[in-house]
Amino acid sequence: MDVADIIERVDEATVRKALSDLLAGYLNPVFGALPKGEVELLFLNALEQTGAIGTDPELYELVSKLRVTRAKARGLIYARELRRSSGDELDAKVKALLKKPLIQKDGEVFVLEVENPLVSDHLRAKVKQLGYLSDGSFSPSIVKLGLDAISALAEDSVADADKESLRLALVAAGAPDTSLKGIFKAALKKVASKVAADTGEALMDKVSDYMAPLIDASVDAILEKAGELFDGDD
Repeated sequence: MDVADIIERVDEATVRKALSDLLAGYLNPVFGALPKGEVELLFLNALEQTGAIGTDPELYELVSKLRVTRAKARGLIYARELRRSSGDELDAKVKALLKKPLIQKDGEVFVLEVENPLVSDHLRAKVKQLGYLSDGSFSPSIVKLGLDAISALAEDSVADADKESLRLALVAAGAPDTSLKGIFKAALKKVASKVAADTGEALMDKVSDYMAPLIDASVDAILEKAGELFDGDD
């Protein structure tokens, strides 16, 4: 990372603000009192302000630019997110992940790639609260969910005010007239079979075409996409 080049490309006001925040943070409560981890976060924020790293960096960005280990990068992101993200913001990030799973084993397993370790913990905790298990044994950045688990998580991600209108829209599109979780389960099974039949494999971007309207409770899009899924059902 070429610090001189970074400073050269950033306007003076941004550099002043980054330096001001860095010094103010380091001098609070007194000079040298902050633990090493807090000092690292101050510098990480300064790097973000100057554009040296992204606002929401992936692990490899920190590994390559800061020349730290993957474990160190995960620790930095985790500590940073703890100080920045509210429960609602973490819920929103989980919701975004649900729109683009990868599907494996004939629709029995849904795989989410979660680079942010705090979001990963938040997702797993939500799954556990709903009464299901998640599998992260393959990689700390990969979360595997069964059909029942992801159906429950998808239902939970929909705002209470939208649940009944979403259920009715799905029923109108041909889904079975059951509970919303049951409808999500039926829809996700259909997504898995539909995408695999169309492409030979469950591609993430293809799955997103169907998942995003469901997760967003977008009635108009649901009537179109769910209609494709349930077309021909009894």
